[in-house]
Amino acid sequence: MRGLFIKKALLFRLGGLGDVLVALPSINLLRKSFPGLALHFIGRKEYGEFLRQEGAVEIAHSIDEAKWAPLFEDAVAVPTEMRRWISGFDFVLGWFQPKTETRGFSRILGDLCPGARLMIYDPASRLPISRYFFEKTAETLGTNGPPAPAFEECARLLSSKISRAPKFAVVHPGSGSPKKYWPLDRFLAVVSFLQKRGFRGTLATGEAEESWEGDLRKAALPAGWAWLRRPDLPALARSLREATLYLGNDSGVTHLAAACGTSVIAIFRKEFEEAWRPFGRATVLSAEDVERVSLEDVLAAVGRVIARQSAG
Repeated sequence: MRGLFIKKALLFRLGGLGDVLVALPSINLLRKSFPGLALHFIGRKEYGEFLRQEGAVEIAHSIDEAKWAPLFEDAVAVPTEMRRWISGFDFVLGWFQPKTETRGFSRILGDLCPGARLMIYDPASRLPISRYFFEKTAETLGTNGPPAPAFEECARLLSSKISRAPKFAVVHPGSGSPKKYWPLDRFLAVVSFLQKRGFRGTLATGEAEESWEGDLRKAALPAGWAWLRRPDLPALARSLREATLYLGNDSGVTHLAAACGTSVIAIFRKEFEEAWRPFGRATVLSAEDVERVSLEDVLAAVGRVIARQSAG
């Protein structure tokens, strides 16, 4: 596609916040490769709207709307109006997981738009999903394997206005799956460690951590620390842009911290580290079971980040 002039592209990325953000470098690559390109995004409503607010895409469409069902079901005819709409795009691109059923979707899109491309992550590549999608997108555009700095240049929310507050941290103890939780008491121990070293900060929790709210109400956060309960994405992103350090599990919020350019320390189950590690300035600590990642190892990692920041 390199050398071609395209004006309008349609993008698909399903799943949660982390799923969407690993496609962010690819979305930004499209924007940088084709200035003036209008990007339409189809995905979960909340995440598409966030990308739109951040300037990553122009128009967001919610995948939850029933009108998209014909694109995924061979037995359902695609309405003429939708056929006409999709055929009006110069380029259609979707990023998918290996277990996602894309056969009918691929056939339908290929029929509606000759420029349609579906990229399915290959675990055998041994690449993080974000890097795999980026490199395959670059190949499609004809850039033939861009150097690592090109990926890093695209691996940010481009509209982010960074305003770091000295010694400010965000800690997010949740995740989309309980088996990815590092124990809450250890997160609170890290908060205490940071506060003693002059850090103020935010402990952020979402709906997935509702069962912990009673414990957190009883836990007295140290001076200078506040509990940010169920923030919306823009509010969470603002907090992450202020932070000089972030600590969290394998979660969408961890990917958001990376996209905001924050120094990330992430705690992973070993089985998920290779594919889902966050991009950017990230330190990943992993074990077969996250509870086997010791508090001492996390405190040591936090200390190293603080030392690097103090050294300038």
